[in-house]
Amino acid sequence: MKQSMLTRGFTLIELLVVIAIIGILAAVVIGSLNDARSGGQDASIKQSVANIRSQAELFYNGNGYTYRVDATTNVCTNTQVDSLLSAAVDVVNGTDYASATHGVSTYVALNTLTGAASGRTAACHADETRYLAVAPLASIAQFWCVDSTGVSAQVATAPASGDYTCN
Repeated sequence: MKQSMLTRGFTLIELLVVIAIIGILAAVVIGSLNDARSGGQDASIKQSVANIRSQAELFYNGNGYTYRVDATTNVCTNTQVDSLLSAAVDVVNGTDYASATHGVSTYVALNTLTGAASGRTAACHADETRYLAVAPLASIAQFWCVDSTGVSAQVATAPASGDYTCN
């Protein structure tokens, strides 16, 4: 009798309990990995938009201390700034949609977060003395914004085209 108890194996209940525990642990790990991925995407977007500040200052110093040279040439039409905005939106979607208006590209985030308002666009506005750049974040329905006053902040809505501060 003692020998038969040692060789009988696991019961169905024991196997189901082990499988359930493994399933719960897998769900927790997968959830944590998704949060880490979203956080990494947001960090990439923030860095791309922050790099616009450096490019804007280089443009400003190289073009007679102005962010806007003429009606079609400004810090926002600079190829490096344009590329950084495109890269920020690429992180959100994998691809982007560019619509050019008056020589300025606006990159539209194609993804639709649950509860996110339409019009999740990355944009850049500039006049002679001010600029603003904004891009949608990947994990939440908000935006990352930088402006010529030195502000770099998360904002709930994208500033309008005539607004040059991230307030």
